[in-house]
Order: sequence, then structure tokens, then C-alpha cells
Amino acid sequence: MRKLVINDAKKSFDKSISKIVGLENVTTDVKWYGECWYWTVAFMSDFLEEPLAILVPAEENLQIAAPLTHDFIEQLSTRRLKRFVRDGLELALPPHRTNWAVWSIPTPAAFEDVLPVIKSKQKYYEA
Repeated sequence: MRKLVINDAKKSFDKSISKIVGLENVTTDVKWYGECWYWTVAFMSDFLEEPLAILVPAEENLQIAAPLTHDFIEQLSTRRLKRFVRDGLELALPPHRTNWAVWSIPTPAAFEDVLPVIKSKQKYYEA
């Protein structure tokens, strides 16, 4: 799947996998998410039925997405998050008809900005 991403996104792809798999009780799986995302790397947690997050290796737009509940988002401290991270969270709230937050992560730095949300989700559900 790494072959599908280009330029700096390869570094972001590698960093995403190593950092998320580095969290406790997380494994990877390859999952199909239809015509929108095709094949993805799904990060599965022992504490969740849905993936903790998925990595979408689109050639021009490497993305990370996570199914998030309204309860989780409401308790999340968003003040310190960058604007693009907060914008991604908004996709999982009404009026949007999905519970998936989505972020483009073309660089390792962009992934690092999203990582606190993924870590918080893991802690929220393991408690």
C-alpha cells in the first residue's frame, strides 16, 4: 500500500504506522472501505469494534480517518489543536451524516498534529 503514496507522504505513511502501532493493544489490518477510500490500513484496538483509525493511501492525498462519537469529541480538549485538526473533527458532527473525522497528512508534521486525537481516543476507550 505504501507504493500508492508519493513524495513526503511516504514518510508520513511510515511514521503513522509506526506511531499508531506503537500504542498499546493496537494491530493493523487491511480493510476495504468502498469506492470512497478503497483499500486502507486499519488500526484495530482491543478496546473497539470499529478501527481506532484508518490510513487511506491515496496517491495525491494521504489521509487518516477515525470514527468518533459525539461524546468523545465533546470531552476532547480542542483548544491546543491546530485549525486543520479541528476542521477534520467537525466532519464527524452534525449536520454531516457521518461519524468519521478525516485529515490530510501529506507530511510527518501534519500526522504529528493529528496523533493526539488518536491517542486520546485510545485512552478514552481503554478506561
